[in-house]
Amino acid sequence: MERARIKVGAVYRWPHDDRPNRVLIHDADADVVMCDGWRPHLDGWGLANLRQVRMQRNNFYPAPVSTVMEKATYLRTEPLTDDEVAMFRPDLPFAVMQCAAMQWPAEVPPTVSDLVERWRAASGVEARSGVALNASEIYLYPFGPKGGQKAGVRVKADSGTAFTPEELLGKAAILQAPHVGDVLPTQGVGLYRAGLHRGIPGYYLWGGDSKMHEHIADFERRQSRKGDAAP
Repeated sequence: MERARIKVGAVYRWPHDDRPNRVLIHDADADVVMCDGWRPHLDGWGLANLRQVRMQRNNFYPAPVSTVMEKATYLRTEPLTDDEVAMFRPDLPFAVMQCAAMQWPAEVPPTVSDLVERWRAASGVEARSGVALNASEIYLYPFGPKGGQKAGVRVKADSGTAFTPEELLGKAAILQAPHVGDVLPTQGVGLYRAGLHRGIPGYYLWGGDSKMHEHIADFERRQSRKGDAAP
């Protein structure tokens, strides 16, 4: 599949699977797409009923653009409607506040700006004001000591329109802190797009890489070890 075909609304199919996928999110910076899948028993897309979407938690299916280019077959493009754009928020990033050089703290500093300064120093991002996430509210999903995902918590931007880096990292760290043990199941910090929770964008907390990228890296390491062990 050509890179130029990969955009919001593109419909593609994986090998040996007749069920197509439709791109809802294309984050060019992260080189990731997130998709909805076709449901044969519904004879439609899984998230076609927006009224029902607003009542449930729905995960999008992520895939690296490189994998889509290598393995998927382009079928057609079905642009998102205005209502779908407003619901799925393809403008929001797949990943935000990533940093591999610091960990989620078990205790959040009294002044959250201190935590952000640690993040800036560790990530090499220069201090600046601005918007980290252009959404008035989101759901955040902390992770447990063994990596399991905890229940989502709805958080609102102080301004009512968007989250600054300080408040986004601070609110996330406060939610994660009670679940931080002596050994963490991942390295680093980051927030990653999960999908929608009652029609509100959801982000799961994890390390410096998303769970998808960690799984890919782990698979490649195992394949490499198998190759080294082959006679």
